[in-house]
Amino acid sequence: MTFAQRRVAVAALKAVLDALLAAGVDAASQDGATLRQLCGALSADAVDQVQSGTFGTPLRACFAAATAAGATFAGMDRVRQEAQSVTAADLPVQRLAQTAARFALVEIARILAATTFTSRQDIDAALARVNAAFVPAEDFAATQFNNVVWRALLALHGAVVRDLNTRARPLPRIVPYTFATRMPLLTLANRLYGDAGRAEELLAENRDTVHPLFMPASGRALSN
Repeated sequence: MTFAQRRVAVAALKAVLDALLAAGVDAASQDGATLRQLCGALSADAVDQVQSGTFGTPLRACFAAATAAGATFAGMDRVRQEAQSVTAADLPVQRLAQTAARFALVEIARILAATTFTSRQDIDAALARVNAAFVPAEDFAATQFNNVVWRALLALHGAVVRDLNTRARPLPRIVPYTFATRMPLLTLANRLYGDAGRAEELLAENRDTVHPLFMPASGRALSN
């Protein structure tokens, strides 16, 4: 690895670590403290780790710690995007970036597996984002003729898609509603569902509500 390649690779690694720390983790928790410690140690030793090619194990630990600390799907996908935004064509740099991207995809799969979805639209949105996320990593592995990584990525991608599709089937869809006037949340839930006890899920589908006493006259509800 040349000096210039190492400089770009170290910058890419540190950008990924910064993105991990901003991935929606609970910074005040013990897991958040562990994440900061691991990222700080790897960042401080980044030059040597990149030069020797030994960054994989400590970087993998940082990704696992981020998930344990509560990293969100959107946050982890931003980490993946940060890794894949590296434009340097040098293979040593791209290998580091794509390694980070693969670690992000593994954590995305774990985060989604632990996510509770309330509607099929939410799962459809997650599926679209997941499919887009896997393509660059799969393409890179294919262009490098790395059959082992390529097959592993395809297997993980397929497992996530099957899991989300299976969980989508029994879920309701989101449908629009329209009334002539605004009404309180409990009243609206009773009108739509015949059950005021479902008010909280109605509020969750209409997050732009200013006040629960004045629900929007037009909004979104679950189909059942």
